[in-house]
Amino acid sequence: MSGLTLRCLVILAGVIASMAPELGIAAAPGWHSVEITAKPIDSFELSSPEQRFGALEFRGGLEIKSPDRQFGSFSGLDFSSDGKTLYAISDTGHWFAARPVEEGGMLVGLADTRMAPVLNSRGAPLSGKKWSDAEGLRIVRRGGHDAALVSFERINDLRLFDGADFVLAPSRSVNVPAAVKTIDPNRGLEALAVVPPSGPLDGATVLITEHSLDKNHNHRGWIVGGPRDGAFSLVRSGDYDVTDAAFFPDGDLLVLERSLEIPFGLGMRIRRIAGADLVPGATIDGDVLLEADLRDQIDNMEGLAIRTSSDGETIVALISDDNNSPLQRTLLLYFALVGEPRG
Repeated sequence: MSGLTLRCLVILAGVIASMAPELGIAAAPGWHSVEITAKPIDSFELSSPEQRFGALEFRGGLEIKSPDRQFGSFSGLDFSSDGKTLYAISDTGHWFAARPVEEGGMLVGLADTRMAPVLNSRGAPLSGKKWSDAEGLRIVRRGGHDAALVSFERINDLRLFDGADFVLAPSRSVNVPAAVKTIDPNRGLEALAVVPPSGPLDGATVLITEHSLDKNHNHRGWIVGGPRDGAFSLVRSGDYDVTDAAFFPDGDLLVLERSLEIPFGLGMRIRRIAGADLVPGATIDGDVLLEADLRDQIDNMEGLAIRTSSDGETIVALISDDNNSPLQRTLLLYFALVGEPRG
């Protein structure tokens, strides 16, 4: 058995294990510090020091571990509105926050690491896999502070956590199209993106399913709110399923995808879709910015976030879901968009 096939079997076992109910005990509401170790990743390819991959340049990564039993299974990722704090959410019902440490434009560590339980509508920690299966995370500004918008897969729900400290805020449901509620619970809402406030979509929310396909076997998606409210499809190819999405400041959509096929292995792909193509009834597709497999520093990549650095660079961050398995890894990867801007 090849090393790549063995790694793929290990990851598949972790994915299957993640479907079991969570057995951990929820912590009290609010942030608590968490101990981590972060091993730097200097090269994206395992056998090459190459840092440039088309329009993306690798800017470092971390393999993160913690003795805290609640750490891991991160499926959603975003930055605070000021770009100084990185937030992640797990599909076991926990928040993670940290301050990225960078040197010479490279991600080298994390500081001020902390965790908190995700709360339900009554202000109590979530319990059980059905209710805690968070997949998408977007930080949005509400009333002068950061709030969190979260998609949940198994209940196909979109919820808002809005308060001076959103991790202490009970959640409230956000209206979604009726068709969303009919999706297969384990193939449901996976990608969550919020459109920049300017432009033709006017701050709408975009939802894309992991593997709920239309009659043409393409991914189903919805524009929720704004002047272009309605359903669309995203071309499915190469046995990739959607795991996250986020908007560039110019309004283009970045989609993160994952493939998992025995014996061929694990794959990750990032596609860029023109924002102008996002209209109700459309079937959209875009350019592949990056495609990777187990010859690269990837695991079960599920979370995607975009921010603008202090010197104006566009940074794309990715995080992996280790399924709380000791055989998988929590990876945080940074790339900078260095290619020519879209015309």
